[in-house]
Amino acid sequence: MNCAIRRLLRPFGTPTALSLGLALSLSACASVHDASSGEEAYTLMPPPAPVGVDYHIAPDDVLKVDIYREPGLSLSDAAVNAAGNLRMPLIGDVPVAGLSANEAADVIAGRLGERYLVSPQVSVFIKKAVARRITVDGEVREPGVFPVDGRVTLLQAVAMARGPTRVASLGEIVVLRQANGQRQAAMFDLSAIRANKAEDPEILPGDTIILGLSRAKAILAGALLAAPALTTAFIALDGN
Repeated sequence: MNCAIRRLLRPFGTPTALSLGLALSLSACASVHDASSGEEAYTLMPPPAPVGVDYHIAPDDVLKVDIYREPGLSLSDAAVNAAGNLRMPLIGDVPVAGLSANEAADVIAGRLGERYLVSPQVSVFIKKAVARRITVDGEVREPGVFPVDGRVTLLQAVAMARGPTRVASLGEIVVLRQANGQRQAAMFDLSAIRANKAEDPEILPGDTIILGLSRAKAILAGALLAAPALTTAFIALDGN
């Protein structure tokens, strides 16, 4: 089923009135759930980690290229340029954007093997991945895109944006996540998390955090204007 927002929570206990109201305001294939209460131990279902065998190299990524027994040709901190190329000794620019690390290694080995080395053994490691970023928007002091390195929780993510504004709705934090080709969402209560009444969920690279439900509605509707088949759910949500 093609839905704009899919359920990504595993609930335990009885949903609160807020979560029920939101669920009823959406279409059958789209829902936003309240994970703010301790009774409702909702947890985000994480997609695969972005840096791994399936990660695709992007411009501005930093790579380490090891060529067996050829230290003069190896690179320890090689940045992928804006065109998606990696500049290598002898062979010049190698297009690597969109490739996995293993695929990039094969391309480099192929180029080197054409004229310079016999059966070169090449390994590519991703040292810094620009895809490991989160977006924090809405009622925060400094909205923006922030790099993440290691585990980051919702509280830490909001702190990266210098915290909520004075008029922020702390009980309405929406986390958006793309997983398995579906956009998913969950709602949390920052006040409850701060008071240790609710779990502080882990935020994954690629997540978008929007503080304030009205702001989340506007962002979601605007992002889907080009997808008429998906806008019905957000029209219903705006009708609350």
